[in-house]
This record gives sequence, C-alpha cells and structure tokens, in this order.
Amino acid sequence: MSPTGLATEAFSATVAPEGRHPPRRRLPASTRTAQILEAALQVFADKGYAAARIDDIAAAAGLSKGGIYTHFKSKEEIFEALLTRVLQPPGSAAVPWPEGRAVTPAVLVQRVIDPLYGSVTQPQGLAMLRLLLAEGERAPQAVDRWMAATLEPYHAELEALVRRGVAQGHLRDGVLAGSPRLLLAPLLHFLFDLLIQGDAVRDQAAQRRALHAALVVEQMAPR
Repeated sequence: MSPTGLATEAFSATVAPEGRHPPRRRLPASTRTAQILEAALQVFADKGYAAARIDDIAAAAGLSKGGIYTHFKSKEEIFEALLTRVLQPPGSAAVPWPEGRAVTPAVLVQRVIDPLYGSVTQPQGLAMLRLLLAEGERAPQAVDRWMAATLEPYHAELEALVRRGVAQGHLRDGVLAGSPRLLLAPLLHFLFDLLIQGDAVRDQAAQRRALHAALVVEQMAPR
C-alpha cells in the first residue's frame, strides 16, 4: 500500500445513530511505524538521505512532524530502522539448525542460498541496497549498529553451521570452510548486476541461483 493509502487509513470513524462521529481511533504503533518507514524509503530514494527532511517524510506519510517524532528521534534512527526492517538476512540465522542434524552441502543450499535469492529481488530490498551504497557513509553510526545487530550475527551463525558440517565429515575442510562468507560471493555478484542493470538481469535469478547452488555442492562436498 502506498504512503498516501496508508495515511488515508490513519484514523477510522463511523457515523453514530445520532448523526455524530464518535472519537477517531488511532492506529497501533506498529502500523504507524511501518507507514513512516514506507514513506521514508520513498523520500530517501527520491531525494537522497542528506537532502531528505523530517518534514518531507511527514508529508509523504500524511502526518505532522510531531507525529514522526512520536516514533523516531531523528532521521538517522529512521534510516537504521529501515536497514533493520528491509535488509534482514533470511535463512539459518532466523531458525537455527538443530544440533543433532547433519549439515551437508544440500543443507547449505536450502538454509542459506535459496532464502537469500528469494529475498534480494524484492523491490524494497533493492531500493534499500542502492540507498545504503550511495548514502550509507552519511549515517555511519546507524550502519555500524545495523551491521553489529544484523549482519555479524548472521555471519557468525553461518560460520558455526559450516564448522559443524566439517566436524561431522559432511563438508570439505577447505578455503570456503575457512572463510564461509565467501559462500555468498556469487550472490553478491548477482546483486551488483541487479543494481547496475535492473530488469535486464532480473529474469536470471533462477539460473543464477541454480549455478550458485551447484557451485556450493561441488566445492563443499567431501572428497
């Protein structure tokens, strides 16, 4: 739903039998926050982080400036909330793999590779990635906090998953096992192509995923 549509639903009221409107009912805080973040992403994408103002976000969300400050203390806090909301890696970090289960190359594909390809082609994710690359240096503390709270735990979970597979004898103990982040390299290459070429490569997602999966199985299967 667009920010305008969300703003239209900001309050709901019905006509009382006497023909008078009862007090308007406020939206839940979670709904209002989502409305603000949706509007902020559009404003940041249109104007850039530096040029965007709280007033612009408020106007896009159909709120007063004070309404924004009810939920967020600053533009930087909004940017950080957007990073957390939109660029949340799916996969193994979200639902840890049970300790007793085998970690095979197929499990890495299922738990890590497939969920990432399912999320990176979403319009909001790509818009936020463009914004992060272009404007992230203008809000370094927000980016650092997001990385510490989101990316680093994800990488730690990935590394732990690979270590378990190696210890079980189901994964090869090689370069990729020593640096599990390299398992994501083909995806990052695809993301770069998406950000540069857009629709010209979007239809390649399934093919890229299949090639990435085949590479993981080929390189991580024990010999």
